[in-house]
Amino acid sequence: MTIKSKFTHLTKEEPDPIIKTLTQYQQDQSPNKLDVSIGIYKSSDGSLYTFPSINQAKEIYHNEKNYGHNYTTMSGIKEFINGSKQLLFGEIYKKNIASIQTIAGTGAIHMGLLFFKEAGYKNFYVGLPTWSNYIPMIKQINGEINTYEYYNNNNDNDGGINFNEIKQTLEKAPKNSVFIFQTCCHNPTGADFNQQQWIEIIKLIKQYDHLILMDTAYLGFSSGDLIKDSWILRYMYDNQIEFVVAQSFSKNMGLYGERLGALHVIIQDENYIDHIQSTLINNFRQECSFAPSFPARLAQIIFENEKLYLQWIKEINQVTKRLKNLRQLIYKNLINLKTPGNWQTVIQQNGLFWYSGLTPQQNQRLISHHNVYSTSIGRVNIAGLNEQNVEYFCKAIDEVVRYNYD
Repeated sequence: MTIKSKFTHLTKEEPDPIIKTLTQYQQDQSPNKLDVSIGIYKSSDGSLYTFPSINQAKEIYHNEKNYGHNYTTMSGIKEFINGSKQLLFGEIYKKNIASIQTIAGTGAIHMGLLFFKEAGYKNFYVGLPTWSNYIPMIKQINGEINTYEYYNNNNDNDGGINFNEIKQTLEKAPKNSVFIFQTCCHNPTGADFNQQQWIEIIKLIKQYDHLILMDTAYLGFSSGDLIKDSWILRYMYDNQIEFVVAQSFSKNMGLYGERLGALHVIIQDENYIDHIQSTLINNFRQECSFAPSFPARLAQIIFENEKLYLQWIKEINQVTKRLKNLRQLIYKNLINLKTPGNWQTVIQQNGLFWYSGLTPQQNQRLISHHNVYSTSIGRVNIAGLNEQNVEYFCKAIDEVVRYNYD
């Protein structure tokens, strides 16, 4: 006898496209296969890169510390929180910031969205193309989603950024709208605002009384300098903007599976910090209670050990230099092949990702004919390449661009 389930009304959700692509890659038996889809930083041999500073922090953790496995606090490990704030804002700004440790960047964004909702701000603006998880997360909290064109492959001005539309959207949006921006290394386009554009945006944010959620997932991967990459956060503070920062250490500490992040709420009246802090803790209590202690302790060790901290900074700079060198190699190969199209974007964009402009058809052909696994929107993870396979990759692009799809 079959008993009918009470859950048959639920629909089957499609897997995340990137996970689907990664599964295809793992099942591919070709010796030439390349994965340039999922957003992780890889070593030149194609393996997941582990920062040497993190390895040393692990040794200190196991051999010199006795942190144990007890509960920490619902706001997170204090030393990690202080270090993460110091990294973004410096000592002078700490008193006006409420912070909690989160389940990496995704958890930080979710807690940020939830905070805005509780504060009565439910009108969110997202530029397209965007990270695929923003819109579902806004839907989950019953927020109102508004979109605008952030980037256009056919726009040669402003590095592809549709800056005029962004400004017009800021001018037309209702008061107290929340704009989600990325601090640097935009995912998926790699196209970032320059300093003058940021200044114009902040002016409009103040003029039209909006709020900002800053997604800070790739700090250091733009310029190689953590302080330089985060300048806009301090600029906003100095200009009396109240905003929220979602901070992730998945990329710049390589702690992907450990899930280390933080949420910071910057307000101008320090008398209300306790109110904000209690709201953040209450929200986190209802979902997770406590964030993972192990990755936060590793970060704490790095923050508190000057020699190790300087080593970590140096390693981030080396990662960024390698990414920029790979971009130059791709560009030179495509130019040498005389591949049709404008390939300046590969050297104009920043961070892990290159928004190639390839169509879904072309990306599908990359997979089916060349075993090169990119995303359907044309986002390429530069770190999936090295000096040995970049020529093969570029020849594959050349072929799919020249192919007649009629």
